[in-house]
Amino acid sequence: MSARTNEPGRATSHLADRYWEFLLERDPLLRVRQGLPVETLPGASPAEAEERARFAEEVLARARTLDGAELSGTDADTVGFLAGLAEQEVRAHRCYWLTPAATPYRLFPLSQYVDAVLRSHRFGEPADTERYLVLVRELARVVGSIGDKTAGQAARGFRVPAPALPGVRATLAGLRASVAERVEVDEARLGELGPAERGRVRSGVRRLVEAELLPAFDGLRAVLDDPDYQREAPQAVGWARYEGGEEAYREFVRIHSGGDTPPERLHELGREQCRELAERMREARAALGFHGPEGEFHERLRTEPRLYARTPEEVEARYRGYLDRLAPLLPRWFAVLPAAPYGLARLDPALEAGMTFGYYELPTPAAPIGRYRYNGSGLEGRSLIGAASLIHHELAPGHHFHLARQAENRVLPQLRREVAEFGAFNEGWAEYAAGLGWEMGLYDDPWDAYGRLAQERFTAQRLVVDTGLNLGTMSLEQARDFMRANSTEADGQIASDLLRYSTDLPGQALSYRAGYLEFVRLRARAEAEKGAGFEVRTFHEAVLGGGGLPFPVLRRRVERGAQDGT
Repeated sequence: MSARTNEPGRATSHLADRYWEFLLERDPLLRVRQGLPVETLPGASPAEAEERARFAEEVLARARTLDGAELSGTDADTVGFLAGLAEQEVRAHRCYWLTPAATPYRLFPLSQYVDAVLRSHRFGEPADTERYLVLVRELARVVGSIGDKTAGQAARGFRVPAPALPGVRATLAGLRASVAERVEVDEARLGELGPAERGRVRSGVRRLVEAELLPAFDGLRAVLDDPDYQREAPQAVGWARYEGGEEAYREFVRIHSGGDTPPERLHELGREQCRELAERMREARAALGFHGPEGEFHERLRTEPRLYARTPEEVEARYRGYLDRLAPLLPRWFAVLPAAPYGLARLDPALEAGMTFGYYELPTPAAPIGRYRYNGSGLEGRSLIGAASLIHHELAPGHHFHLARQAENRVLPQLRREVAEFGAFNEGWAEYAAGLGWEMGLYDDPWDAYGRLAQERFTAQRLVVDTGLNLGTMSLEQARDFMRANSTEADGQIASDLLRYSTDLPGQALSYRAGYLEFVRLRARAEAEKGAGFEVRTFHEAVLGGGGLPFPVLRRRVERGAQDGT
């Protein structure tokens, strides 16, 4: 290929490198994963959001000019990745003042910064002391910026709805205590410093906690506790209640569903899926010897001893058993397995009250194991009937197989290895991967089978309640009734989830079922085209070998049978 012919490829690589450098400078979690020092933390200020949006607009314009050029498979995928990533950033910026900052899921990065950045900070020389104190001050600045944004939103008529405020206060109180305690440095971490320097670390941290960090948390709480804020906080939930909210919600839907299907159609699709899954669940109950109404069976589930754990350790043991059963089956379904191992750890207890489940935590140089951080609280009301489905979604062959494989794939540009911002791909793959359990025999136990069906219907009903709540066609009570009829969740978890959809992460819950259905369609199309020549390991490698991609780009990749990033 001549130098002139390869010009679009070089331009694509340069643009990907520029985007990577821009993000690496600003994202502390990316820096930790690269083993780089962290000197600043991202805040919630308008200036920071505008800076990101301006850069994204430049990238998007350049990517669009490259999109029509003659590019190889890898470069074509990269241009599509860049355009999709930049477009999401631009869409998010349009909704800046209609995106909450002080709700439970929006606040949990604070805990991540403490765990991944401050608690992994190493003290080997006096300069490390100053860097650590700067990070504590940065953390206080970030909390302060959240308070400023929350106050700015209130001035513009956007307030956290009243039903969500108790959970926000509980999360803030837990984080205030937890963060203040965990930024303190224990003696074991200071072993290489002299006595005077150790004292400077401890006294400096205490001073910053008292003078800056705790006051920043208190300032944020004061915004939310202000009598005017309390009085004017809307009683109803959902984005359609705000001026410009429906428009913003449609942007959120495009970001999180990975496509242009309107929320009204997603709503109807969710209802159709719930009806189909309800029939399959009826058949599964019959297989368990139960022929009465679903409600009676679910009452039985709430008192079935085998579906509950007494301690977090029992929860972890249950998950581990499912992973052990899966391990010997994997080579039949995947041509390449992640090099990084995977495991389990409990969620920060300070976050458990505001988070229904948990989250997957990527391997890092300091902790080279992909982990599912599970919720170990409220076990008396936390059924484990969906434990098999959940762990196959969160770890293997779900999130870990996508994200660890992506990070390990040296064919991809570094940006594509390290960034996972396409939620419908992320969650859709994890749901598809959990669904592989049907073919792999992992749901042969009728309780696990029922749990998987319940999980599928749970994600399908999200299409209904997320859209219904945020378009204003369902009240919180109507959504609660629908969710009770279409899930096995306890009332406490239902209440938490509905507030997540309608006050915290609008549209995000759509990514699970909408993404899953896209992967199912992709596989069905590949099976129809290949016929007897279809090989599931080849299909999975075509999907995973390029890392996370926008769906239009993924479709083109699968059509050309690409593997290993090519």
